[in-house]
Amino acid sequence: MKNYKYIDHTADLGIEVHAKTIEELFINIGIAIFETQVSGHFLSQKELNIKIVSESLEELFIDWCRELLYHFSVHSFIPQEYDISIEKFSLSACLSGDKFDAKRHKIKTEIKNATYHDLKVNKVNDLYKAMIIFDV
Repeated sequence: MKNYKYIDHTADLGIEVHAKTIEELFINIGIAIFETQVSGHFLSQKELNIKIVSESLEELFIDWCRELLYHFSVHSFIPQEYDISIEKFSLSACLSGDKFDAKRHKIKTEIKNATYHDLKVNKVNDLYKAMIIFDV
């Protein structure tokens, strides 16, 4: 079962993710972004380290999404494995993944940017949930 679902949104792409831990929530949005955006055969041959410090959990979530999109857009990086730690509003991640290769990969939906529109990150009972809208 996927840990995300698509939300109906006019002309853009809405994604709602859920997880048992805050780290899993951030991993799940990364998985959702790249399963939505790219298909093909992926290898884990490149590594990327990311550090982000933000003002709030919502800011950290959107900064994380934008960082992933930046590394795909500029460096063609497609994460496959995520090792993330989050403390308060600070994230450290070590990612392994692949570089986009038109012979092995296909763009399904181009995600341009994460937006603040309807952005929510919260904990409901024992489950973390987030909803985010992306420009496509």
